[in-house]
Amino acid sequence: MTPQFLREEAARFRGMAEMQEREASKARLLKMAVDYEAQAKAADELTEPALGEATKVKVAKKVAGSDAA
Repeated sequence: MTPQFLREEAARFRGMAEMQEREASKARLLKMAVDYEAQAKAADELTEPALGEATKVKVAKKVAGSDAA
């Protein structure tokens, strides 16, 4: 699931909560929206590096082949 999809789902649950009359149903739907937003934020952090952080680069070691002298 992409962060965009998760945010769309959060918005959908917020919209459903606005239409509910029962407080328990509103609270449940709003909690689900918060959960989706948290998942979207976590997905963003996995896919986009923070601007202030250094990027780690791994350098592969060169391995001598069988034709090395």
